[in-house]
Amino acid sequence: MRRGFHRVLVCEYVTGGGLSNAPLPTGLMAEAEAMVDALAGDLAMLDGVQVVLCRDSRLPPPAVLSSAPPGRVALFPVEPGEDADARWRDAAGGCDAVWPIAPECDGLLGRVTALFRATGRPVVACAPDAVVVASSKIATAARLAAHGIATIPTVLLGDPPPAAARHVVKPDDGAGCLDTFIVDGIVDDIAGWRPPAPGRWIVQPLVEGEACSFSMLVGGAGAVRLLACNRQAVTAAAGRFTFHGVEVGAREDRRAVWEPLARSVAAAIPGLRGYVGVDLIDRPAGPESNGQESNGPVVVEVNPRLSVGYCGLSRVLGRNPAADILELFIPDLFDGDGAGGGT
Repeated sequence: MRRGFHRVLVCEYVTGGGLSNAPLPTGLMAEAEAMVDALAGDLAMLDGVQVVLCRDSRLPPPAVLSSAPPGRVALFPVEPGEDADARWRDAAGGCDAVWPIAPECDGLLGRVTALFRATGRPVVACAPDAVVVASSKIATAARLAAHGIATIPTVLLGDPPPAAARHVVKPDDGAGCLDTFIVDGIVDDIAGWRPPAPGRWIVQPLVEGEACSFSMLVGGAGAVRLLACNRQAVTAAAGRFTFHGVEVGAREDRRAVWEPLARSVAAAIPGLRGYVGVDLIDRPAGPESNGQESNGPVVVEVNPRLSVGYCGLSRVLGRNPAADILELFIPDLFDGDGAGGGT
């Protein structure tokens, strides 16, 4: 790669113009902005790196513009009505590497990643097959269970649901806690439940325990480094779950238990690479409602992309994780310049 500044394009779907022909949403905006600020901020602190940030022009300037060193973050605007794909291809053409962030819903993560790969630029992303599996909660649960990993029994809405007093119903490719509902009662209550939107919906038994997650770094040969053990702030009210954020590093006391789980998840889904977030329920010891003794972590979903658990990661680690992730995909990025600067 050329000497001097290396331009890394950061393209987050929601804030980066993916909805240039539609109203901006409210549900995922706070999480999207937090990831953009965290990632762009870390990249801008690396010696020799300039961040080019795709930005929906309807949004105010991101916070990272004022917090990053001068000249290290440049905006690439996408105007209302413009073809976002064409604009993103133009942006990639002027950069040395691309780091896309997108939700799995409607195949967006796979589509955006494929768009950037077609430009010939190095793309910081998991392999397509891994994205396909992790984008489906049914496929993920089946894959993990086949590898002996504790996960939540998952069926399509309309199929006989797992036995439980309470169930969770959500989109098969949903992101976060959006459209995640709690349904009480017997099987007939599930059969009569109607989703608020079309698509593939799934049913799971409600698993009691603490909502947690961990962030891991997966290398090209399947080597795994557990980065942080996190607590999630999730509440249940009025028949649905709401996500309020992540306490990064708040559950480091569980590292010894979650480290082998991280390795098992990476082995079960080949093609996971770079930063991967795993959501889980950490169950207390003791009998569950079905009378079976159970404890320990049960995996809820695998996020084959940057997740909210990245925010604050550099502070918790005491070093800049963006350099480690970039070097997995682009070993010659710094080409002897060093990846210094920042935390």
